[in-house]
Amino acid sequence: MATPTVEPKARKRRRKTRTKTVSPLPAIIASEIKTSEINLTPGKEHVVCPACKCWTPITGVLSKPLLVPHHTTPYHDRTTTPRRCSSSNRRIVLNTEVEAWQEQLVERTEVSSTVASRRATKVLPKPKAHPAPAASQLTPVPLSAEQVRKAFRRHQERCLACKGEATDRAGQTLPCRDGERLAVTFLRLVRQEPKRLAIREFFARERRRFDREYAVAAPKREAGWAAVLPAVQTADQSRRTVPQGAQPAEGPEVPLDHMVPRQAAERPEQGPLKCAHCGTTESSLTSAVAAGWCRITRRSHCGRCAERFPAWTRIPF
Repeated sequence: MATPTVEPKARKRRRKTRTKTVSPLPAIIASEIKTSEINLTPGKEHVVCPACKCWTPITGVLSKPLLVPHHTTPYHDRTTTPRRCSSSNRRIVLNTEVEAWQEQLVERTEVSSTVASRRATKVLPKPKAHPAPAASQLTPVPLSAEQVRKAFRRHQERCLACKGEATDRAGQTLPCRDGERLAVTFLRLVRQEPKRLAIREFFARERRRFDREYAVAAPKREAGWAAVLPAVQTADQSRRTVPQGAQPAEGPEVPLDHMVPRQAAERPEQGPLKCAHCGTTESSLTSAVAAGWCRITRRSHCGRCAERFPAWTRIPF
């Protein structure tokens, strides 16, 4: 008869670990452990157990340091079947001074914070939510009797009221409002389908007729524009003016005579004009207008002298 296997159970841990039992495993060297995996603060000596990776207190620091007996699970993780760690009562050699350990810990903390500050923060792209189109941008889709019929059939397959299986407390069959609405819509579309088809055919014929007329009239329209193009170009050239100042001498069809306003051309010649400020003279009114002369307080001034007065005081000829 086979002996039943009994699951080993750890004994209740003593409050103060005072034992002469020493683990046969080789001793742990403190200098070979990472600075972040050991705590040498006086009165709070702890180390990460190499077997179970749990923080474990160190006892007998002043004489023979040992790892206190502990379980393989952390103290905050209560379990009904705890197991004793194989590194319990294991020797540890504290060959690192407390001051040296503190300096290494501070240096490691500063380096970590510096590296973290230099490292670029990962930017998570925000999902782009496309805005809903406006009501004016929505394209209405006309309903067809076939679409409504398919929706009505799918509804009948799923609805218990349409099958006659849904009843109230009194045992009476409940009506289905959705099925009734789909049935009424289907009958209305079937009744209006001939009229809808006639309207669609009418618009299709009108669109084809418009395309034919446009194709016939397009060459005539192009020929008409080509016929009036020389007259339009002549009118555009006649409306061109030369700005005041230096006259351009290069370019096609550049006018070489002064372009003066109609008001100055219609006035009779009054002889030479004299500037009331500097005494400059012009032979005719046409030449004076072309040179930018103005009237200021009813006196003639040349273009250079007129610039000294405010713009609202300058009255053209």
